[in-house]
Amino acid sequence: MTVTVEHTRVNANGIDFHVATAGPKDAPAVFCLHGFPEGWMSWRPLMESAGGARLYAPDLRGYGETARPRHGYDVFTLTDDIKALMEILGLSRPLLISHDWGGALGWIFAHRYRDLIRKLVVINCPHPRTLVRAVLRFEDFQTIRIPWVPLFEIPWLPEWFLTTALGRLGLKLSFTLREGQKGKMNVALVEEIVARFQESADMRGPIEYYREMVCTQLLPSRRKRLEAVYRNPISIPVTLVWGARDGALSARVAMNSALDAGCDVDFRPLPGVGHFVSLEAADKLAFELRRALDIDDELHSQPQTGAQPVVSSS
Repeated sequence: MTVTVEHTRVNANGIDFHVATAGPKDAPAVFCLHGFPEGWMSWRPLMESAGGARLYAPDLRGYGETARPRHGYDVFTLTDDIKALMEILGLSRPLLISHDWGGALGWIFAHRYRDLIRKLVVINCPHPRTLVRAVLRFEDFQTIRIPWVPLFEIPWLPEWFLTTALGRLGLKLSFTLREGQKGKMNVALVEEIVARFQESADMRGPIEYYREMVCTQLLPSRRKRLEAVYRNPISIPVTLVWGARDGALSARVAMNSALDAGCDVDFRPLPGVGHFVSLEAADKLAFELRRALDIDDELHSQPQTGAQPVVSSS
């Protein structure tokens, strides 16, 4: 299925953003937050599969065709970006769907600005407080599952290397080697995503997300501010969609997210699917999105293998 994707530029929170939009204009609004190192294009398969929804997918700060300022990669500024984008696009309480790094921002946004969204759908990202705790306590080997995080703290070298021919090959392998079922990954789209990283400046912003999050954990004033955000429980429905063959992020850790979110979390595992759900199982993700939107009653009569009951925060 082909879909018409519209591309616009808007100014929000002081910088220019590129936003891709697809779907009927009168359909329920869905705001999409991509992960590392994807950009808006990772949502294209979902745009082609969703139906009945209008998806808004920006290149987040520092990515692709969006501006790349030197600063503003902390989670407070990034979630303010999301708020400003929703306002300038005229979105009233859209569903927020988010993956990987975008998932971390989705969790934090729902703590800070829960009244601005109707539901939160997170894909393969534990609550960030849950994840940090698991890393520090070595829960389910989470500490060694993400070895690139400390390497990204090295100045300038990671962005230089990852934008060399060898580095781009490594980026491609980071997608294809993490697919859940051999041959299911959209390799052509992966190559298109990776090809965007030609110079160090193309990768500096995405890596700054990691550096700033580490700084937030290390600096008492910033950590205290984030902990204060977490004390405001999420009060909207939350669905956690999980590609069950994700080797980098532990499902066992993720299932503790409700404790830090302060609300029930509807955990929806996808057996046989890897970390990059939208790139290898867009049809299954579309099912979960339509279920969250409650726009097709027939879906609720279909069996969904691996579905799990709600995980309670209590």
